[in-house]
Amino acid sequence: MLSVDSDPALGEAVALRTELRRIRRARAADDDASASHAEDLASVEQRLTALEQDPANQSLFASALDERAASLRIAALARRAEAKAERSRAAADAIIARAVRAARPLTSAESDRVRELRARRPDADWQQSIDSVERRDAVLEALGSVRIREARRQLREGLLQTQQMRGIISEAVPALRQGEPVLLVGETGGAKTALAEHLSRVGLGREPELISGYGDITSAQVIGTHELRTEAGATVSVFTPGPLLRAMREGRPVILDEVNAMPPEFLKRLNRILQLRPGDVLHVQEDAGRPVTIASGFAVLATANEQTPHRYRGLDRLSAELVNRFGANAYRVHYPDTGCDYAAFPAENGLLAVAAVADHHGGLPDHVPPEEVIRAARAAFISQQVFAGEHGSGFGEYVSTEREIDGRPGLEESVIAPRTLVAILRKVAGSAGEITLDRAFTRFVEGVMHREDRRVLALILEGQGFRIA
Repeated sequence: MLSVDSDPALGEAVALRTELRRIRRARAADDDASASHAEDLASVEQRLTALEQDPANQSLFASALDERAASLRIAALARRAEAKAERSRAAADAIIARAVRAARPLTSAESDRVRELRARRPDADWQQSIDSVERRDAVLEALGSVRIREARRQLREGLLQTQQMRGIISEAVPALRQGEPVLLVGETGGAKTALAEHLSRVGLGREPELISGYGDITSAQVIGTHELRTEAGATVSVFTPGPLLRAMREGRPVILDEVNAMPPEFLKRLNRILQLRPGDVLHVQEDAGRPVTIASGFAVLATANEQTPHRYRGLDRLSAELVNRFGANAYRVHYPDTGCDYAAFPAENGLLAVAAVADHHGGLPDHVPPEEVIRAARAAFISQQVFAGEHGSGFGEYVSTEREIDGRPGLEESVIAPRTLVAILRKVAGSAGEITLDRAFTRFVEGVMHREDRRVLALILEGQGFRIA
């Protein structure tokens, strides 16, 4: 089979077509430079036309297009098989959702149907059409582009759905639909809030109320407070409900973000609130005990950072009584690739990194080399495991002897968390080639306040080939 690497003419044609897309995009965006873009466009089109019309290349190009079309057809069959299996899993989830909404157990027939739907695997008939290593690689490349585009869409919608995230979503949604509370615990930057928002908007189909635990928020601000207003020339006191009561009345989920940073007086009230379900009545003491009937659709999603010594200042340890209110609906949200061996490729961080900067075709910007993106993903993976206290083979070299004796992680306060990795890569991708990953990572390390963390992060990044000034 032919490839751009095996023939210079094919390589040049691919490069020219890429340049055409780049110029057309620039022309559409830059009104002031449309004349110069038009000249460049005409020049590239002329070169491409001459190349394609050269009799020496016509049969070569026709053969390459046929092979490309064949590979895409196989990739389409593979994707349809995957989509069919995904629809089967969705159908199983829908059966469970109907039972949950009706507050009833599954029938025997429904249980059998759920097991049968979840046991289905994608058809592998398409694999029989792969008759060479080159064809296999072409199909895998096409499937990879599809997966990147899907990941790009998911990331822009707020959450990259890794296997871990899909597992939590599958378990948490039925509980939330019954009004049960859910707790998401994990390290900083691990997408806990993004997961809570996804569970609200996609799992429940409702826009959540978001309450941030940081700052000087008070219990009254969460539940509600009295305000003085002027009515008919007189000053009156009017009770204004807070986000929690609004969510209860309107039947919407409420996200308590960083719940362990919330004031103790509210956490004591939360013990009672977590026991409430749609249809129950809450007597609001801030409003003279007036009753509020909780509407269907209300549920509490709480996020909390790990209870780690020397980290997350200003956070209180959640009481056992409060945590027990969540029952079996407490989920630990790990960093991507947790459990991966030090030497293994961090596939989830890699997919996240590529999806952060890929275009709608699934391609990377020319000034962001794929090998640099992969090195960035690996550096992020190592930093996450060191930050989380993974002292297995390979990770321990980033932990000082003093910290190892104390049982402390190798990074105290800073980490290249998933959201940090996305932000850094997008900064580089959006710089039109002006900012390199070396420079972006250097700026990140310089901004770290903890001296030992700066040293460890520089060591991790330099170990992946980045130059940290």
